[in-house]
Amino acid sequence: MPSTINQLTVSRAVATAPDAARALQQLAASHRQQHTAIDQHQTIRHWQADAGTFCYQTHIAISKQPPSRLASLAEFMYNAATLKQQAWYPQFQGGATAPLSTSPLPGIDRHQLAWGCFDLGLPAPRYYRQLVSLARPDPQTAILVARSTDDGPSLPAGVPLAYTLDPNGEVFYWADDCLHWHHICCTPGAAILPGRLDRWLINSLRWLGLDQAERQTYREEAEQLRDLLQLRSMGSESVDFP
Repeated sequence: MPSTINQLTVSRAVATAPDAARALQQLAASHRQQHTAIDQHQTIRHWQADAGTFCYQTHIAISKQPPSRLASLAEFMYNAATLKQQAWYPQFQGGATAPLSTSPLPGIDRHQLAWGCFDLGLPAPRYYRQLVSLARPDPQTAILVARSTDDGPSLPAGVPLAYTLDPNGEVFYWADDCLHWHHICCTPGAAILPGRLDRWLINSLRWLGLDQAERQTYREEAEQLRDLLQLRSMGSESVDFP
């Protein structure tokens, strides 16, 4: 039985998407101000009281990027669930998207429903079913909000669902020939235990500092995205990336 604690109705996710996008933008701006190194990643975390768990924020400023890369990368990431593989995140094992007829509220360009399958190193892969929302608040910024919902494209039967909570998504920001990528992830667990026990388990591991594998995933994503974009900027035709 899917959890109702960790997911929103689609209508609720649509209604609150503008606020969720603004929250991601504010977190990204704050992180960017205090982490100014170029081509180096940093992962920080903060306690998210309303989610009842930690939120992880990873930032990297990728050098030698044209301003056009912002829109193309945001569009590419918006449709990431349709890819056969994600070069920056090899744990991805496929997904699907479905259009959403509901018109977005001001502040959101468009929405789609999606699910993705990921190998988290557990006996079975985990599936995330989400509303993905794209926002373009200004010419320098693009935001993807990804939030677990109670509906979406048809899933394979009997698969284990994992969840993301607010704030969760990506912020892309271009300035001074650098494309900044902010990966903001808030999750209550990997569906190892039922319901609230899963949140208790991951919070215990995080409080004890046993989150090295989780942090390593974020670091590797940042490094691989940096390397892919810089190869693309050097004109490598072998890079299937915007």
